[in-house]
Amino acid sequence: MFELELENLQRIVRAKTIGNAQSISLKSILESNIPTSVKSFFKGEVEWMLYQERRTGPKESRFNYAQEDVRLLQEQTDMLLVYHYNYGQSEFQEAGEKAAHFLFNYLCRPVWTLEQFLFEERAVMSARDLEYRFRYCADYRYYWTIIEKYLASKGKESLSKDEAVELLRKIDREIVRDSSAADLARMTEPFFSFVHYIHRNSANNEAGGIPAKALSYFFEDKGVRSVAEHLLKLRDQGRTSLQFDELTATLTSSFVKKGWYVEEESQPAAEAGSKRFPTLLLPERERVAIVSALFGGQESAYAGLISTVTDAAGWDEAGAELDHFFSSRSIDPFTREAIMLTNALQSHFTNRDDRP
Repeated sequence: MFELELENLQRIVRAKTIGNAQSISLKSILESNIPTSVKSFFKGEVEWMLYQERRTGPKESRFNYAQEDVRLLQEQTDMLLVYHYNYGQSEFQEAGEKAAHFLFNYLCRPVWTLEQFLFEERAVMSARDLEYRFRYCADYRYYWTIIEKYLASKGKESLSKDEAVELLRKIDREIVRDSSAADLARMTEPFFSFVHYIHRNSANNEAGGIPAKALSYFFEDKGVRSVAEHLLKLRDQGRTSLQFDELTATLTSSFVKKGWYVEEESQPAAEAGSKRFPTLLLPERERVAIVSALFGGQESAYAGLISTVTDAAGWDEAGAELDHFFSSRSIDPFTREAIMLTNALQSHFTNRDDRP
């Protein structure tokens, strides 16, 4: 379905990074003008290799590697090892192919892809292993953010594949449950941004859309079968691909909310709109629900937290601020409103990092 885009992505990444050089450091790849999602995959690959190498080291030692200053020094050393790792031409080619295929699958069907990717052939993974596997993924980071909180709250050090799959699906159910048709369309923004980057940097320089069939896979993965079936009907009627604004228009004109699911039904254009909070991609009614449930209805408290979190240097710092807010107020991070807030803030930092 994306054969040409897959080839073009690998060509673009090569041209903007290693080119004809014999090798390239990960640091140079991270400093190049390629999508954040591709950078994260390369970095995740190197971090996973070093992590696996560390695991095969001595299991017991007379030296105290757990000592705080020793541990911090080891972390700094590992960071330097990761950044200065060199990809040769053949290894770069292999990693580039893996990245391209993984990212198209992940952006199109995130839950399905994570089911296959996280555990491989294992039935159970440690929390540490899962953390490293999620480092490959720049988009939809809220999955790991919420799973990490779940593991901490339950005091669990590992997770079975069945548990993980159920958690991933539950996260999507909570997000979809209170989403309008316009909200659902906005969930595809990382997918559209990725494809548009490839089209803008390809020889024809045309901003093509995404095939309706691929978009139907996205919404089927989210558990919204009515939208997936609607998109397949459009394809059968000749709408083989859609731009983001076309997807938004067709969903808002064809679907309305009915309870916890989206149902096909004509809807006046005036009702289809969705107000956004100035700094977050957050519909007004979701913002109101968050302010009511998490801030006791205090708009000033909400604005203060958003200002503090969005001023952070990156998501790691912002996530720590959000964790502190939840814990200081004894808020369950797995409630619908907490997940909506985490998702909106995560998207804010992902979109910010991808701006030129």
